[in-house]
Amino acid sequence: MKIGYFGEPGAYSHIAAIQMATGEYVPLESVRAVFMSLEDGKTSLAVVPVENSIEGAVNQTYDFLFRMNFYIIKEYYLRIKHCLIGHAGAKTDNITHVHSHPQALSQCSDFIYNHGMKPVSEYDTAGSVQIIKENYGLSHAAIASEIAANLNGMDILEKDIENNRHSYTRFFLIAKTPVKVSVPSKTSIVFSTKNKPGALYKILKILNDYGINMTKIESRPVQYTPFQYIFFIDIENNKNTDAAIADIQKSVEQFKILGTYETAYINDED
Repeated sequence: MKIGYFGEPGAYSHIAAIQMATGEYVPLESVRAVFMSLEDGKTSLAVVPVENSIEGAVNQTYDFLFRMNFYIIKEYYLRIKHCLIGHAGAKTDNITHVHSHPQALSQCSDFIYNHGMKPVSEYDTAGSVQIIKENYGLSHAAIASEIAANLNGMDILEKDIENNRHSYTRFFLIAKTPVKVSVPSKTSIVFSTKNKPGALYKILKILNDYGINMTKIESRPVQYTPFQYIFFIDIENNKNTDAAIADIQKSVEQFKILGTYETAYINDED
């Protein structure tokens, strides 16, 4: 079984993929490429980042989940531990430029500022390690995972350099077919409402009336329709979920179930 993920070996999506599924892990150059590979049948499963507890939603993921006919079958929360990675013999105080994905640079902005380093944006965290290994000398470093350093034979100059020690990224495992879940679970849905007063409130009231806890709501603009929005909602399932969803479908315009999957929990000991 081939499992697609965004980034190079050692990327955080790769680490999440190892935790979520077993098979051949296929690195891909973008979130779009991950979805396209699944659609084309080049991969059987795909791992995509959904949101970070500090930086917020990964909008591309939400957009593709809305547009394409895939299902969420698992979620996972990965504790993000960033390392400063450089060549053998490099010293932190001598680093002038630090390379990484823009989100990782933002998550380590305090460390970067305090050491007077110039941030350089790259397409991927693990990919940035390859870039400095192949193209730069001792004054350039990368921010990525410990695994990325080990896979590329580079040195870890500093560990745990992120601003916030409680940074987690939520990942989805997606497939072409849904799964049945009997343990405590969530359901993710997406819908649009009419542009009139109380339209969203009506949906939230349905959830309240059926005693269903909403764990997340995210709005995204509808492409090609200025200032119209779709809403992504995650709910904790109970015996009333099917009835609530049926009522919601009667009260909205576009509607789609993105998947039902086992509830994952954050491990604070990570």
